[in-house]
Amino acid sequence: MARPTTLQEVREVTERFVHHYNLERPHQGRSCKNLPPRVAHPNLPTLPPLPDMVDPDRWLEHLHGQAFVRRIGSDGCVDVDLEPYYVRKALAGRSVAIFVNALEKRFDLYDETTLLKQVPIKGLYGQELPFDRYVSLIKQQARSEQRRLQMTKRSFQQLHLWA
Repeated sequence: MARPTTLQEVREVTERFVHHYNLERPHQGRSCKNLPPRVAHPNLPTLPPLPDMVDPDRWLEHLHGQAFVRRIGSDGCVDVDLEPYYVRKALAGRSVAIFVNALEKRFDLYDETTLLKQVPIKGLYGQELPFDRYVSLIKQQARSEQRRLQMTKRSFQQLHLWA
């Protein structure tokens, strides 16, 4: 098969592939019963339109009231989602319960039943974003996370080379 060399050729090849993929080739997925997807499911539901604006902090609502336990490091901080929150150096090594207060956009840090501190949650945007700006933002975060994972993997491999 020759590689397409123009945008029009790419469109034609893609269109043929999509037609074959959806209407001709059997699909082994349980719901398709070895039929092509569009034959097995000729009437797909209409998807809702994409929103104009997105609240990037909405995930926080789903965590409201949940608690997490973290150990205070030697620097007096606990880490939540790679963000350090200073508690108290004198409590290094102790565990604290971190309650999510989504309404106030803060963490409530407890040592057993004693409230130690209330800290604003880092990394929130505090406003709705246009959909395309939100997509750019999550793509940037995904790339950053991928780079962080690659760096962690390299560091781990280097540690084992020296062992």
